[in-house]
Amino acid sequence: MSVTARWRTWLQLLRAPNLFTVPGDPLAGFLLAWPEPLDDRLPLVICASLCFYGHGLLVNDLADLAEDRRERPTRPLPSGAASPRAVFIVSVILALSALLLCFVIGHDTFFTGFILLAAILLYNLWSKKIPILGPLNMGLCRGLSIVLGAVAGIRPILSPVGAAGAVWSTRLPLAILAGMSVTVYIATVTHLARIETQADPPKLPHRLPYIALIAVVVSFFIAAIDRTQPLRSANIWLYLISAYTLYAGCKIHRRLLRQPPPPIPPAIGQLIRLLLPLQALFCVASQSIPGGIAAAVLLVLWPVSRNVSRRFYAS
Repeated sequence: MSVTARWRTWLQLLRAPNLFTVPGDPLAGFLLAWPEPLDDRLPLVICASLCFYGHGLLVNDLADLAEDRRERPTRPLPSGAASPRAVFIVSVILALSALLLCFVIGHDTFFTGFILLAAILLYNLWSKKIPILGPLNMGLCRGLSIVLGAVAGIRPILSPVGAAGAVWSTRLPLAILAGMSVTVYIATVTHLARIETQADPPKLPHRLPYIALIAVVVSFFIAAIDRTQPLRSANIWLYLISAYTLYAGCKIHRRLLRQPPPPIPPAIGQLIRLLLPLQALFCVASQSIPGGIAAAVLLVLWPVSRNVSRRFYAS
């Protein structure tokens, strides 16, 4: 196999279009927990999240190998383009690298990373075949990625009474709400992905992702908006990105409801990439200059990810 073909195989295994959506999770969590000043923990937690995500994808393909040989024989593992042994070794390296990066950041981040790794393994090795529980487990993996960034961004502040009165001064509740929002949204997308190979899939799973998107955008907007200054710049960006996210989701939703229904796998990729404007919304809610810059970068990555999806599948 040529070097180019080998790289293409691994980029396919790692779902190249989806990789663009991963850094925004810990980035949003970090900025919501502590908007500025930024430090070297942010790139470390982003790298850790990417390693966790890559590990989860590789273990997922190993766990589904028998099914893929029947239903998706052209994919890298069933086609023989990648060996199960090599994929297993790389998955272990990624998991250990992620935990090491979390340990370097701090004990709390390491503990959160360990919980995230447990959730990933629980999904791939047990819950993914279970209705409702499996999608919720998958959503939890993405939600914990936001919490991972938030925990990495937490800093202790001493109260005026001294060390004995040490408290945690953070915006952690907003970061947790963002994590819960992503958990719910990705759970509905995963539920739709479970029926992607069915000849006559039910209609409700096609509607759930947009219903969830409306719920999470509206609830987060209400929680994040500064009601004391409704026309401040941060609020205006919240208005604009919220509206744009719902508009983009509506376009995908309408395509899913067409008759005859379109193939589900491409729609899954579109729904996953919709995380980018949603993450931009979270970053803007930090009401900081780094948050605005991060939101702009995430919105730029959206069309880039779409272009990459033309060469690599995302579901």
